Amino acid sequence: MRKHLRFSMRMGAGAVTVLALAVIAAAALIVDVPTYRADATPVTVTPEAADQVRVCPGSLLEVGQEASAATALTRLGDPSRAASASGDTGIDASTIAAPGVSGDAPGPATLTLPASGDAGTMGASQSQSVGTETIAGFAAAECQETRSDMWFVAGSTDVGRTSLVMLNNPTGVDAMVDIAVVGENGAIDSPNGIGILVEAGSQKVVPLAGIAPNTVTPVVHVTSTGTDIQAWVQHSSIRGLIPAGVEMAGHGTDPSESTTIPGVQIYAEQPTIDTQEYDDRRPSLRIYAPSGAPAHVSATVTDEAGAEVSTFAVDVAADTVGEYPLTDLKPGRYSIQIDATEPVVAGARTSVADDKSGDFAWFASAPPLESPFVVDAAPGPGRSLVLHNASATETTADIGSESVTIAAGATYTHALDGPVVVTPESPLSAAVTYAGGDSVSSFTITAPKPASEPVDVYVR
Repeated sequence: MRKHLRFSMRMGAGAVTVLALAVIAAAALIVDVPTYRADATPVTVTPEAADQVRVCPGSLLEVGQEASAATALTRLGDPSRAASASGDTGIDASTIAAPGVSGDAPGPATLTLPASGDAGTMGASQSQSVGTETIAGFAAAECQETRSDMWFVAGSTDVGRTSLVMLNNPTGVDAMVDIAVVGENGAIDSPNGIGILVEAGSQKVVPLAGIAPNTVTPVVHVTSTGTDIQAWVQHSSIRGLIPAGVEMAGHGTDPSESTTIPGVQIYAEQPTIDTQEYDDRRPSLRIYAPSGAPAHVSATVTDEAGAEVSTFAVDVAADTVGEYPLTDLKPGRYSIQIDATEPVVAGARTSVADDKSGDFAWFASAPPLESPFVVDAAPGPGRSLVLHNASATETTADIGSESVTIAAGATYTHALDGPVVVTPESPLSAAVTYAGGDSVSSFTITAPKPASEPVDVYVR
């Protein structure tokens, strides 16, 4: 009896609760409840403009100048520099420290274009000729903005070849850098390339032979954390007792299925080589596919008029670097368009020589440049600006006060006698080349970092 009573009481309480909820819900539908809404109002915030900073590689270096210190590094004088801006603001120059490097010349230069309403953009470069018992030749390089990821298709640590990786940190923050190297026999596993400390405001020079000894065709991948840096590969050669050239090779474009190497110069004084063995005086194209899969690559060589001169297809094996001769090209200036089934990095090397002596140049892949840019080439023989139109339609570009038309696939060469501002109508790749006697060199023009733009911030 009591159980039935308790059950009845529970059922009654539940019914009352349900009825009360129903009444509340009905009242909510009848009563006009006030509503509230907060509109998100956008506020346009314009970031403060940042100074433009370019860092130069610094002096060419000699290894083991003193017999008592076979691995010591010595500066070989002070390079010539050129720097200009498109606006009215002046460029400030300073130097960064280079601990562990001896010599009277100052350390690498840092060039700063202070932010202002009429600062414009900046272009800068350096050049240097040297001649010692172990290193001789001419080398030029663009002074560049910092980055955290760079690919270098250049250098060698084969017998008689020396390659130095120059790591420049112009910032106030320490950088931790990794140097990964792949060669003709695959990736090199070396702890010497991992966790390299490049202190704030300093240069660190790393001999590539300490990471990848006896590597004929290396590709070097430099990454940094903590802060962005800039890097170059100084590559020199000696044949027997005769120095045979030096180059300060800059980075190329990031891995891509389509890339362009503009302004490759085949020189009239190119050495004649009869041997079938590998010889790095031969004009060559070096390619690496970092995806881990083999790549089928088509390379199209065009002359300055845009006419196709040569096309060849190669298969680049997974995890190895391939190097392919360009010996069928006559003296002249060419551009190489590379299309691949996998992302690749590529670079070309040519040389000028008299018997064992001479010089060589590395030509890196170049990015398309859409915005106006400044070219200021440091002094050197036969310095020229090369503009390449990789598109399928003709375009125009203003070079200073001169307006030029560049046909589809063609290259325009402009002799340089001072700084110029280049304004392209559509994307062009650009390089600076030097050639005179037994002195040759080249560097690509890289795009400046994008300026800060206004941002809409929504405040709630």
